Amino acid sequence: MTRFVEHYALGTFDDGSGPFAGLVAGDRVLRIRPGDLTDGLPTVRDLLEDWGGVRPRLADLAPVARQEGEPLEALRILPPLEPRQIFQAGANYRSHVAEIIISGKEADDSRSEGELRAAAEQMMDERARGGSPFFFAGAVTAMSGADDDVILVPDSQQIDWEAELTVVIGRQADRVPPEDALDYVAGYTVANDISARDLQFPAEHRPLGGDWWRAKNRPTFLPVGPWIVPADVLGDYRDLEVSLYLNGQQMQQDTAANMLFDVPRLVSQASAITPLLPGDLILTGSPAGNGGKWQRWLQPGDVMETSVSGIGTLRNTCR
Repeated sequence: MTRFVEHYALGTFDDGSGPFAGLVAGDRVLRIRPGDLTDGLPTVRDLLEDWGGVRPRLADLAPVARQEGEPLEALRILPPLEPRQIFQAGANYRSHVAEIIISGKEADDSRSEGELRAAAEQMMDERARGGSPFFFAGAVTAMSGADDDVILVPDSQQIDWEAELTVVIGRQADRVPPEDALDYVAGYTVANDISARDLQFPAEHRPLGGDWWRAKNRPTFLPVGPWIVPADVLGDYRDLEVSLYLNGQQMQQDTAANMLFDVPRLVSQASAITPLLPGDLILTGSPAGNGGKWQRWLQPGDVMETSVSGIGTLRNTCR
């Protein structure tokens, strides 16, 4: 697919001779060499380790990338970096929570869909005021690139998708207050949290809360990318649109403003659990429109296009 970066972004690429960190501007990629932004041959995570020094120099390199960079279409796009920690926020969009409550209606529940939706809104308002986000851990080994195939596992018949805006941490964050949390965000990327639903809540594990690790962390189950766009060139993250198309049909669409817990609260509360490190990822949750809603599960040959406006699109084929 054709990709284009309006401003500039950082990513990891491969020209057939091995991975390298690159600055993307327009449709070209400038290979970052020793001395361009830091000493030695850097990875993207190395650049985030010195984000305060690196960030001001990216704008100067962007015109060079547009003129001298390699054609993006000639390169394989790898996951933009290798994080040390991946935090994933569950049920963090109002539309998704309402969908879960309505679809989970018990047979003896006489409330209408409108009444269920109103009850869900009230519950979410109360949770947003005094509650906390639900986090679970992701595995680095589950990550795959923007155009990589997603390998469906034979022990699941209900594998589906979750488009997510993803936060990239740019400096160590330890118990930061929400009002300061955005200062620790280097930028944003896109992720698709692939989930085997029939493995997530098997009867034997349901009393323990389900088996999130087995359901979500298979190899290739976490496409991430195509790159990291610095936060300050994106504008207000709340205006970003998150969407997913399956074989050309829109399945998910929402804006980040409809998160139950916003990015500052996610960063703050994740940093209260353990220090966040440069390059760590926080997946911010997924809108309504998963496979359970449509009663449609991923099959070999399906093509998912996962997008966040202003950042880019992942295009992954199921095998």
